[in-house]
Amino acid sequence: MRWKIIFVNGGVVMVVAVLTYFLLAASLSSVVANPAEQKRELARALRGASSQLALDGLRMERWLAQQVVTRPVREVYQGGTAAARSDWATSAANALRDRAAAEPDFARMAPALVLFVDERGVGIGRNGSALMRGDRVAESYPGLASALESGLTRSDVWIHRERQEQMLVSYAPVRDERGRILGALVLGTPLNDERLGRTSELTSGHSLAFLHVQGEGATVVAASGPGASQAKAPAVTQMALQSLSGNNPVFTAGPIEDRLYGAIRLDGYPEASGAIVASVPASRVGSVGALLWPVFAVGALGVALVVVGGVLLGNYVSRPVAELEKGLLLVISGNQNLRFELEHDELGGLASRINTLLNTLLGVAEDTTDAQGRAPAASPPRSFDDALAVDESAIAQARDVPGGEALAALPPERYYAELYESYVALKQQLGEPVDHITAEAFRSRIRATEEELRGKYGRTVRYGVELKDGAIVLVAVPLPDLVS
Repeated sequence: MRWKIIFVNGGVVMVVAVLTYFLLAASLSSVVANPAEQKRELARALRGASSQLALDGLRMERWLAQQVVTRPVREVYQGGTAAARSDWATSAANALRDRAAAEPDFARMAPALVLFVDERGVGIGRNGSALMRGDRVAESYPGLASALESGLTRSDVWIHRERQEQMLVSYAPVRDERGRILGALVLGTPLNDERLGRTSELTSGHSLAFLHVQGEGATVVAASGPGASQAKAPAVTQMALQSLSGNNPVFTAGPIEDRLYGAIRLDGYPEASGAIVASVPASRVGSVGALLWPVFAVGALGVALVVVGGVLLGNYVSRPVAELEKGLLLVISGNQNLRFELEHDELGGLASRINTLLNTLLGVAEDTTDAQGRAPAASPPRSFDDALAVDESAIAQARDVPGGEALAALPPERYYAELYESYVALKQQLGEPVDHITAEAFRSRIRATEEELRGKYGRTVRYGVELKDGAIVLVAVPLPDLVS
């Protein structure tokens, strides 16, 4: 019998495993190698990264717009001498940098540069050092000149190898009380691998790179993720150049080292000549077989479990059947006093019926005493399972109930005893049976309902018992020390 169980169930497990493998392989083959879906995912990653960097620029512009109207910023342009203005600018820039670093909007991208320039775009002073004083910054970065001319906040990308500048910056013009432009306040945050890693975490989680386009070439400024190593490939560079001519993503013709690359123009930085490059794996997995091999492993485990279960189940059924068969052969051989004492969940009832049949056929009265010769005990009374009506209005509304302090002062044993006596008395008053209600069973039910209300309302309660409209009701009384 056991081998029949093993073969049947093992065959079912293997058939299910094989069918599962081929059905999943047919369904997943188009998903695993789906260039269209990969490009859509790559486009989402590119737009997400570009939008996140544009949002960073808008946040910096908004923060700068709030600072340029303050007195400390305007006072920088009121110094008597150029040296005095520069010193005051450096001091004010240091204070602004510390203030910006504490802002939640600049989390994980603390400003590296706070710079004051005059109305011609010449540096007055920056944070941390005396550098850039007198530098004609607007000549190197036309975006600053545009901000001074238009009087509007703008964002830009500063890439200058000789000056070791590599950051995203925002400009906000500074005006006097009459609205005349005095200069501009510049705020810059680093554009590095860590910045792109943060952007990837906030958007798609895919590999990102920033390429700065110069003429017919492009330079990798920062990169993050497993696809960074191929960001310098000629095909990626050419793709970045193409992306600057429009606002839509551009993709490589095919995978580069098992990764698909795409590029999009950086949004929110009008004067920036740069592109965001992202990459995703060309295939989500190495192969369908590598993805689905656990199906066969689970199938093999299922067969092993079927063998173990079949042996145990076969023994569980075969042994009592063999015992019954052997006993019946003895009865047939003339042993009329043999009776079966078989304790078995499935076959125990059959053994009892066989014993009754033997007693009937042989004319023997059935013995109903137990092993010690005692008569069967009377059926015990049913357990206490009456429905308990509970009035929760006091604890739900968090209000005091008269007598709550006296009820809280009772010792637990006396409280449960008095509650039990009151409940039984009311049951008797209504003419209902109480023989099945024991003090211990009643106490267990009461404790269970108290714990339920404690979990529901977070307050400790005790009960009073009342007769309302011909029905017994337990009134939940919150203890005074927990009533809010």
